[in-house]
Amino acid sequence: MIGAGRRAFTLLEVMIAMAILAFLMAAISSTQGSSLLQGARVYNLTTATQLLDSVVLDLEEEYRLEGFPENSLEERKCELPREFRDFDCRFDLLALDVGADNIAALGEQATETVGGSPLIQTLCGGGPAGSGLPNLNDVAGTGDANLIGELGALKALLDPQFASLCGLNIQKMCQNMPLMASFLPTIIEQAARSTRKLRVRISWDERGNAEKVLEIETFIVSVPEAEEANSAP
Repeated sequence: MIGAGRRAFTLLEVMIAMAILAFLMAAISSTQGSSLLQGARVYNLTTATQLLDSVVLDLEEEYRLEGFPENSLEERKCELPREFRDFDCRFDLLALDVGADNIAALGEQATETVGGSPLIQTLCGGGPAGSGLPNLNDVAGTGDANLIGELGALKALLDPQFASLCGLNIQKMCQNMPLMASFLPTIIEQAARSTRKLRVRISWDERGNAEKVLEIETFIVSVPEAEEANSAP
């Protein structure tokens, strides 16, 4: 029984209060649900990143020791630990398509780049008193800060006595530049045979949303003969 001077809530006031309470509860639930979903997304992305790193290292180790297959591999399944069964892993191992024309062009480009560099031209251009070595004072007069810095790092080797002590003959090196350049196409071809493009993809579903995919692309090198030689006692 309500005492005199105290008024009870009307039905309208109770309904308004209930509506406000329901709205607040819905907002809190929505915020909590969004936080949980965002947390799940962060967890999945972090896990996929760690799996990618692990798979790349495992594949690199496998092919580094066993060598590459003759043909390219595409859409191969990579095994993941059982606790990550919600994730799917696929990888491609692609041979480098470097034709004879491309190899020749790369060799010519490398030769021009090396032979035309200011450092090589200065080293092999001849110096005072027929020494065949550049004079750093003359180089300083050119105002080329990059060239001065590069030659400054080689200052000790430009001393004939020190170079002789190290068994370094810059004049002979300059004379052999064309011969070394002739081996560049062979070096490029061998490097292409020992290199593969590795592409790894980790995919997963997020609560019925579109499939998420995280992909990484890198290059790996395999020289089994060198590995065997290094591991031999």
